[in-house]
Amino acid sequence: MESIAELFKKKEYYHAFQPICQLPEKSRIGYEVLLRSKAGIHPEALFSLAKENKMLPELDAHSLHYALLTFFHSSIEHKNELLFVNIFPSTLTEDTFPGFIQKIARSFRPFLNQIVLEINESIMEGECWSEPIFTRRIAELKKLGFLIALDDVGDGANIFSKIEDISPDYIKIDRFFSQELSSSLEKQKTVKLFVDFCKEAPQLILEGVEEEEDFACASLLGVAIGQGYLFGKPGRLAGE
Repeated sequence: MESIAELFKKKEYYHAFQPICQLPEKSRIGYEVLLRSKAGIHPEALFSLAKENKMLPELDAHSLHYALLTFFHSSIEHKNELLFVNIFPSTLTEDTFPGFIQKIARSFRPFLNQIVLEINESIMEGECWSEPIFTRRIAELKKLGFLIALDDVGDGANIFSKIEDISPDYIKIDRFFSQELSSSLEKQKTVKLFVDFCKEAPQLILEGVEEEEDFACASLLGVAIGQGYLFGKPGRLAGE
């Protein structure tokens, strides 16, 4: 069986990049990078399989490394653009993680303030949040210069205490809230609650924006940053 490293080298695994844009101008501020498989395996299934085989930290680490290489060493210069990269809480708590992230910090030192590590609030990873080492590792990442985002906010418990614990630079509201936002008063109330909460920090990103009317509603509610098919579908970078 081929190693994960070999599969990345052979580009059996690759990355797609989805724009993240400022509202209401729709001007791009960066991208989220998404892992893809040439075999067509759904990313969730891929990560679940890796977790079952105790290979999730290895897959996570190689994915992060190759995503940064692709983005920052591509022929197109990404001046001041942010790169949002997903990472699992369990990867952060691994014994090998500090050594790995120090190497990444040395290799990509000029770009550290453009790298946003997205921590997924996954049910599968819920036990990690209560471990003291998890919040310590987040603090160490911020000290090195990385930015932190909390992903899929809105469908988990105790979210405000989690935001307080890790003090993220960005929070991303789950796509559920952007779907039919313009016609749902309940969703509008929830989004406005987060807009008010994020007036100073962290910065708020609304995921899954697909329709012009929902984009217009989000802008009126004060959402400053959006992501979704309306701004662009995930794809390869120009010049890759």
